[in-house]
Amino acid sequence: MTVALALPACSASQQPPAPATRQAQAAPVASAAAPERPKVDLSAYEAGRSKPVADPVYPAYGNPSIDVLHYDLALTWKPGTRTLSGTAELTIRAARPISRVRLDFGRALKVDEVTVNDTRVRASRKYDDLTVPLPEALEADEGAVVTVRYHGTPKPVDAKQRREDISMLGFHVGNGGRAWALQEPFGAFTWFPVNDHPSDEALYDVAITVPEGWSGVAHGTYKGKTSAGRTSTFRWQSTNPVASYLTVFAADRFRMYKDKGPRGIPITYWIRPQDVAKQLPVAKRMPSILRWLERKIGPYPFPSAGLVATSDSGMETQQMVALGPRYMQPSVVAHELAHHWFGDTVTPRTWRDLWLNEGFAMYFEMQWYADHEDGTIDEFIANIRRIDGRLRRKAGPPGRYRRDSFGISNVYYGPAIMLHEIRKRLGDRKFFATMRAWAQEHRNTTQDRASFTRWINDYTSRDFTKLIDTWLDSKTTPR
Repeated sequence: MTVALALPACSASQQPPAPATRQAQAAPVASAAAPERPKVDLSAYEAGRSKPVADPVYPAYGNPSIDVLHYDLALTWKPGTRTLSGTAELTIRAARPISRVRLDFGRALKVDEVTVNDTRVRASRKYDDLTVPLPEALEADEGAVVTVRYHGTPKPVDAKQRREDISMLGFHVGNGGRAWALQEPFGAFTWFPVNDHPSDEALYDVAITVPEGWSGVAHGTYKGKTSAGRTSTFRWQSTNPVASYLTVFAADRFRMYKDKGPRGIPITYWIRPQDVAKQLPVAKRMPSILRWLERKIGPYPFPSAGLVATSDSGMETQQMVALGPRYMQPSVVAHELAHHWFGDTVTPRTWRDLWLNEGFAMYFEMQWYADHEDGTIDEFIANIRRIDGRLRRKAGPPGRYRRDSFGISNVYYGPAIMLHEIRKRLGDRKFFATMRAWAQEHRNTTQDRASFTRWINDYTSRDFTKLIDTWLDSKTTPR
């Protein structure tokens, strides 16, 4: 996410034994074991394995009892009626014994049918929860395939946040039926059933069917389109695990433009015809920005990249940056692409550690600006230091921000200054080597403050514990 920069379950039991006969010489009759139920093979989606946890900031979302390994989403958007219909197939691993699966799923969408391993079941709903009973309870590490068919007009969720551009999260519908969905810290549940928490990352296959002349854009690598009658289906695939907040849906009359990044990485840009003149030149800065980032923090962690011009906000959605018109500028592209190292491939385990995303992306945005525009990194740090104290009073310390203050600049600026303090102690060469090693050694994992602190202390042979805790927890700006 961007922000303005200040610049200058149990197993089946055996059957009971057969009753004894009166024949004294007869051998006992062995009981017949119940047939073993077939197990779901989870090996194909091993890369989507996670260790889900409950969230300390937003505990209503996510379910630590399950680990979704893979989502197969077949979605159809009809702009004329503002209707989304979908079939979501979730391959789920039980993180502990369970007899039911609870998912986050928006109440605005009607459930048509739910099956578990092809057996139809009767699911229940309460608010934005969908509870699916399992025909057979699961032990830890056993799997099930839950399929939900649904339709309706999605509605965004009121996140009750101070920050205006993220007060309503999830699926939005605009003029002419254009649609987009962006969500952080939650809101993916407004358009598909999901374990909506960053600790549960998963693999994805997404197919979006739209009218002829429209395009359907999602996260991951573009796999092409097929046409039938008056519709086209656009297919996307994520072979690296994705947190639910990093998913994206966009349906509009986009034009697609192809490009290549460093080492031939395929890039696609998705922009409406009327916006091409203004937005395409900014989008085409991506290859050079990616090359600059690779020099700083190592190889780009995904097999493709892209940008979709949505109608609002700016997000680091995985492999497909989503930017609204007011965020369409090179420094913001640099910020969101930096997130692909800090946030996308190395993801915060809970929302308490949002600073692990935003502090790093903010710092590299400032460094990009210093290297390509006016000013120095020291000047930018001095500017944001002057307002850091006010942000801490307004929204809380960056490591303990107020629940209604998600994404306020306090989680950007204070941690960025903290990184600069670490840089001053290490020197430029060691600092950038440390940043590169953190991102490259922790690819496709979730992390938190404790793991970062342990790692950087070991990697640098320096003890940064006090510095990190002070900058993240102090109610005033540390000196």
